[in-house]
Amino acid sequence: MKKLVTSGKNCNLCDLDFLETYRFGNGCGFPFSYKAFVKQYGYGRLSGEWWIYPPLGNYGDSWAIRSQEIKSTYMDDISEGDIWFEPGPDANTAMLKGMEPFAMSENGYYLFWYVDDCHSANEFDIFITDFRGTGFKRIAGTIDELLEVMTGYEILRILPYRTEPYPAIFECVEKLYQYPDIII
Repeated sequence: MKKLVTSGKNCNLCDLDFLETYRFGNGCGFPFSYKAFVKQYGYGRLSGEWWIYPPLGNYGDSWAIRSQEIKSTYMDDISEGDIWFEPGPDANTAMLKGMEPFAMSENGYYLFWYVDDCHSANEFDIFITDFRGTGFKRIAGTIDELLEVMTGYEILRILPYRTEPYPAIFECVEKLYQYPDIII
């Protein structure tokens, strides 16, 4: 795995049992490279912009919560055949139901696994989209490849707005804050 410069420390906030035991509908678990990434770095922001969602119990940025929230914005439209975004160039309408989000940038891009096609070590192809004009572009086959692409010059071809590769940094979140319910 590409070595990232980190700030903060991995405080083991992640639900490691869920990370190891969760299974997608096809029986595959989380990708090996994702599990290694989460165990090494924890929860935080990659390259100053990308929030990687690991299992965090009932915390709002937990993978189990954020992935369902993201999918809820478009799954009904897919089922009804009323897609408001372009699935291509590297995906098609049939593939959209098998896409699982696991990261989001602060400027509205998302990273998805295509979980219907599990290959070696439970790895899934990784796609990037903004639901506007990018479509779903295959960007990598593992988290390791993703880090190489994002911190290398290939990202400039994939995301034309980028003028330089992303920095190889990871900012660890050291404490989760839960806000009390407000009763009005």
